[in-house]
Amino acid sequence: MAAITNSSTDYSFLNKTKAEDKAKNDVGQLGLDDFMSLMTTQLQNQDPLKPMDNNQMLAQIASFAQVTGIADLQSSFSNFASSMQSNQALQGSSLVGKTVLFPSSVGYMTAADGMKGQVNVAEKVTDMKVTVYDEAGKKVRTIEMGTASGFTPFTWDGLDENGEALPEGAYQFKASGTVDGTNTAFATGIEARVSSVSISSDDGLYLNIEGIGSVAFKEVVEIT
Repeated sequence: MAAITNSSTDYSFLNKTKAEDKAKNDVGQLGLDDFMSLMTTQLQNQDPLKPMDNNQMLAQIASFAQVTGIADLQSSFSNFASSMQSNQALQGSSLVGKTVLFPSSVGYMTAADGMKGQVNVAEKVTDMKVTVYDEAGKKVRTIEMGTASGFTPFTWDGLDENGEALPEGAYQFKASGTVDGTNTAFATGIEARVSSVSISSDDGLYLNIEGIGSVAFKEVVEIT
């Protein structure tokens, strides 16, 4: 009888162990699902102009990988990546028709809207000006801006120095001014309307700008 009692006890112990293991697996799976859900929600609600740092994301994933199965993590991360791409497409579609500001020396002038841009200078500049060139490299207009500092917007109405309307198209802009008696060049930002968006599996979201081409969303400084 003692042998039967011991055998019964052994089976009870094994059954209890299996139940505990199953519970642990269930908890682990729940944790993995929760992790992916939280990560997706975090990315969906992030500021588009201040996205989560890649190193921060990888650190969170690596930390979680220590407490879950790699195979399960790979499977869930694949689903997570698909969700991310769908979220990017949704974010991108909301930008169509919006005006964005991005670093560029080339802008597309239209008869209806002319051309707008911005010069960012870290110090006080005198005799600031923006010179406009056509596609052949010919100077067609100089926009005098006087004294400037910080973010300084400029507008070109599409007219040349003689007040004649120029054809719509791509034009180059070069900003310069005097700093402590030295003529200095400055980078320009261009405002343009988003005509469509595209998604690259490697590089993320791109905005397609009429007359200019594709601009990486991460380069955008401002959306209006």
